[in-house]
Amino acid sequence: MTFAWWHPLVALIPMLPSFWSIWHIWSHEFETPQQRALWLVLVVFLPVLGGIIYIFTGRTKACGKIQR
Repeated sequence: MTFAWWHPLVALIPMLPSFWSIWHIWSHEFETPQQRALWLVLVVFLPVLGGIIYIFTGRTKACGKIQR
């Protein structure tokens, strides 16, 4: 079997929701620190499914961007 250029791309596509979710959780405020930690744990330990769940339900729970 030969290695094609698109093999890494196919492996990375399912991880994109998780990467985006972690970035969004990290850069936004939540009502409580526990809520933020819970979302991070969900996305990290259930990589693909956790990211998709956060995109559809958790994004609305974020209060706003963190002022840096």
